[in-house]
Amino acid sequence: MRVKVFIDVESQSQRKRVEYVLRNFFSVYKIDFDFVNSIDDASHEDFLIAYGDFFKIEKGIFIRRSEEAIKLFDDGKAYDTMFVHFVRLSPPFVPEKFDGFKLPIFFKVGEPVFRVEDEFAVINFDILSCSFYFLSCWDERIKKARDEIGRFPDVENLLVKIGVSDFPIVNFYFYILKSLMEKFGIVVELKKWGGRNFAVCLTHDVDVLRKWSLYGIYNEVVNKFIMGREDIQTRRHRFARFVYFLLKGLDPYREGLVRIFEFEKSLGVKSTFFFKSGGSSKYDANYKWDEFLVDFVNKLNGESFEVAFHPSFSSFKNFDLVKYEKEKLERLVGIKVSGVRWHYLMYDFETTPFFEEMIGFRYDSTLGFLSRGGFRCGYAFPFKVYDVERNSEINVYEIPIVFMDSVYQYGRSSETVDEILEKVFELVEVVRSFGGVFNVIFHNTIYDEFDFKGWDLIYENLVRHVIGLDAFVGSCEQILNLFEGE
Repeated sequence: MRVKVFIDVESQSQRKRVEYVLRNFFSVYKIDFDFVNSIDDASHEDFLIAYGDFFKIEKGIFIRRSEEAIKLFDDGKAYDTMFVHFVRLSPPFVPEKFDGFKLPIFFKVGEPVFRVEDEFAVINFDILSCSFYFLSCWDERIKKARDEIGRFPDVENLLVKIGVSDFPIVNFYFYILKSLMEKFGIVVELKKWGGRNFAVCLTHDVDVLRKWSLYGIYNEVVNKFIMGREDIQTRRHRFARFVYFLLKGLDPYREGLVRIFEFEKSLGVKSTFFFKSGGSSKYDANYKWDEFLVDFVNKLNGESFEVAFHPSFSSFKNFDLVKYEKEKLERLVGIKVSGVRWHYLMYDFETTPFFEEMIGFRYDSTLGFLSRGGFRCGYAFPFKVYDVERNSEINVYEIPIVFMDSVYQYGRSSETVDEILEKVFELVEVVRSFGGVFNVIFHNTIYDEFDFKGWDLIYENLVRHVIGLDAFVGSCEQILNLFEGE
């Protein structure tokens, strides 16, 4: 049975938005479909998904469009939280794990929210506009709020405001559509990841290469030992360890790179390392591409790990500098790099995706929360960023971040190793429920016993845990290859 899609809307912009959402839905569930110009183009044998207002269908799903949604998008407005509705759902509309989940809905156009008959169903809220709102990161495009260095604050994200940022809400919307199609006899096959039911994307940002720089040594001697707040016995022990490391020529950040590589290699998994090739601002710790780093990258290449690009802070809105640094990195590593993650998660929808497309990146992996784990775009799969001005996809994938170690570091959290692991495992289970991608960042500082004690356990336990769950564990490049190929 072929799936036909009829979109009855005068606004061409809205038509393109709806088509974008549905293409993402069909790619996740591997459903063949055709857009048609009329209901009459769908035969009695076809299954129809119709988007519009007040017309009868005999077999399929009718999604009521919202004029409010169309006006909001066309006028460039943000959604007001006071109009959010919550609907309690049970299986099959949600996975078993989420029985009783209160789903936020927007752009409601009638009652009941779901009307299900023998041959057709009606959805009385604009589920496709809801999906577009989050998938496009609409808040970030419309709201002017920025933090002290120019990033969109987490607290302005609608998902955070209504308390559901730990859940990929777009995937909940998609799951409803999938469940209705299955009820009416459509065979829906969730995308697989090398034969596995979900995927984990392992990534490492290499922001700093040496702990024992001149500043690092000064910090250890003056700030930590002489002026430190801990008791004298604790400071003496730390100082003795510091002297030992220094005399042995051991640097925790360099050792961290090697230990990450050896650990993952021992488990038969790959990851992506994001390297810098420039940077001179106070937000950069520029590192030299010495013999150690060149040899390390050669090992990565030899074992089919992925090397990707981490632009300097100052390159954020400087196209020529980004291009220069990317080309410099490629000369240093001897290969073309196809992926990018912006330093400090700097991202501006007015410039960043266009820079990436013009330079020729295949993917970006920057869109994650700054101060928490969760789903900044409300989505747990790769997707192509949408150009809201031209109403078209940009030819660059986004692999959104779900968890980043630094969210809990640098004094931002008092939670224990076990408490952090519990939260990470909960996020893994959410992604696993929808068969998506858990994209995680661990910096090369995680084996630093001085200032990041316990993070090696969090990292290693997480990797072992997801392997035990039979996840596909790999690099960004591997994830995208599977996403496009399976």
